[in-house]
Amino acid sequence: MIVSGDRFLAELEALGQIGWVEGEGMDRPAFSSSYDAAREFVSGIMREAGFTVRVDGVGNLFGRIEGSDPSLPVILAGSHLDAVPGGGKYDGPLGVMAALEAARSIKEKKLPLRHPLEVVGFTGEEGGEMGGTFGSRAFAGLIEESLPGEKLAGAGLTSEGVRSSKTDPSQIACYFELHIEQGPYLERRNISIGIPTGIVGISRYAVSLNGEPNHAGTTPMKERKDAMREAAELLSEWFAWTDTRDDFVCNVGVFSLHPGAVAIVPGKAEFLLEIRSLKDPVMEEIASEFRSFLGRRKKVSVSMDQVIWKGAVDLDPLLQRSVEKACEEAGVSCVRMPSGASHDANPMARITRAGMIFVPSVNGISHSKEEYTAPHDLVQGADILARSILEADRML
Repeated sequence: MIVSGDRFLAELEALGQIGWVEGEGMDRPAFSSSYDAAREFVSGIMREAGFTVRVDGVGNLFGRIEGSDPSLPVILAGSHLDAVPGGGKYDGPLGVMAALEAARSIKEKKLPLRHPLEVVGFTGEEGGEMGGTFGSRAFAGLIEESLPGEKLAGAGLTSEGVRSSKTDPSQIACYFELHIEQGPYLERRNISIGIPTGIVGISRYAVSLNGEPNHAGTTPMKERKDAMREAAELLSEWFAWTDTRDDFVCNVGVFSLHPGAVAIVPGKAEFLLEIRSLKDPVMEEIASEFRSFLGRRKKVSVSMDQVIWKGAVDLDPLLQRSVEKACEEAGVSCVRMPSGASHDANPMARITRAGMIFVPSVNGISHSKEEYTAPHDLVQGADILARSILEADRML
């Protein structure tokens, strides 16, 4: 075992108390006071361990140890420190604290390390005003649109800060991210480590069905232009069709009716349709198919506008092999698998080699206060991360 398991678990739990609300879960959105406290907690540990610490123009945290060859580009490892409302203690922070423990243990044990190694805690991965994977997208130079000044000011940011956070990809050797699986695949198969081969793309569409509001008591059923009924029939037909395919998933998690009164036939139904797939052409095909379903509604006018497009990425084969070799060395079971959730590794994969490591999620639960991974699996994941970093250091 390379890492110190007890120390790692104690610090991960201490971080998990920052922003935790008993009975409700985590309250630690990016750019909040609880987030700032969490970042300061992690940076304090980095400084005590002798890391060189910095925070960039959007709030990403970095802690660096040097390798034996200063001419080599840096190996990055980490994840994000923010959380979804009511979320758990591991989604994101596990990857940051595991990378910190891996780097500190490598430094303390004077294990051979050629490349410099930086631990990164990205900000704003979970969405919000700036959109998901904000910190890693800014770091990767993938924020091309001009962000509104009021949004930046509300988060304590500036346009110059966003521009200054862009890195030089030639100075990065690779990026590793340890994460909870957020699904049941590993636990159900009693496999210790997942090695993601790719990360799904995500596309979202704002869909609107516009009918006619009218009196709910006096308007005959056959004469209504009921937007809610039209939307319900549309989605019922749509989800029945989706069962015929296994190369994508989709979701409707936000739905609203207008005027929104019990005695008024809804004149408008609006919802967000999300489509995910490991293949961008499949996402495009499915969106086109949904448009055809939408176009069959004759009692209402309809619209469908894309609001988010994040393409899928493949993860680096060499880094996948480095994780496999680390698992072989440690005698740990592993399997290659796709990632159905997005991660900071997605934007990072667009500028450098990127690899991920999954550990089991009990009952597949995440984005919930019930999120849990057994301590043994947490420590084992941190140890495999450390071994993978050393393996990649030799291979690159």
